[in-house]
Amino acid sequence: MTEIDAPILYGDPSHKSIINPDDWIKYLHKVKGTSPPKLPDYCILSFKYTRAAKYLIDDYRADLLEFFGKDREIYIFKYKGTPMCFTYLGVGAPLAGMMFEEIVPLGVKYAILFGGVGSLKPDIKRWTLIVPDKAIRDEGTSYHYNRPSLYSYPSPLLLRILEKVLKDEGTEYIKGAVWTTDAPYRETIEKRREFMRLGAVCVDMEASALFTIANFRKVHLAAIFYAGDLVTEEGWDARIERDHKRKLEEVVKDILKYSMETLHRVHSTASDNE
Repeated sequence: MTEIDAPILYGDPSHKSIINPDDWIKYLHKVKGTSPPKLPDYCILSFKYTRAAKYLIDDYRADLLEFFGKDREIYIFKYKGTPMCFTYLGVGAPLAGMMFEEIVPLGVKYAILFGGVGSLKPDIKRWTLIVPDKAIRDEGTSYHYNRPSLYSYPSPLLLRILEKVLKDEGTEYIKGAVWTTDAPYRETIEKRREFMRLGAVCVDMEASALFTIANFRKVHLAAIFYAGDLVTEEGWDARIERDHKRKLEEVVKDILKYSMETLHRVHSTASDNE
């Protein structure tokens, strides 16, 4: 047998996995003695630094499910009568991908991801909304789900409806590629230049993997981000602003509204076609 040059590229995504998310759900059911919940079809995904769950509890009376334990929060609520759920993901493609995988068997079919991203352009001001139409696969997780390629893509259906919601609200946003990396301390000048040439306007650590996993599992996923720190050839700028906490709360509430409205419209469209 010849030596493998790049182990991450060995094998094929079509090969059968030894363990699947269903197996983990069954294991938890066995050890906890609690039946797995049936989650709504529609889900919002984010990260703990957004504190989004607080607003859903306060404004939509979201209820906490504890099937996965205290370290894994999943909330159930309704928006305009449409049942939805919300959960935090771990930061970084491997953990975020694993946590996303575990809610798909519980019923999630349509999901919106949101969080903060690093801006690659100084003229993209902090808090600007960014809707990625593709993601550059500079991470490792996605290669276990799809063969090597430059980009992964969000759901065309969710992307179209999300953009329609933003336009109906009169909300300005930027559309472009997101560069997804596992190694934020290895964002080099050379990579930045090349990936910007390929359409990147921002950088994150999850999107390309989550888009790929969603496609692999045959569910729909799109994303909406807000611009955070700045990554340029001159260096890194956290761009902490006066009234930072208030501005973060405002942008998170706005994005929650746009995400919920997008999922509600998907539900309404599906209901009309039944």
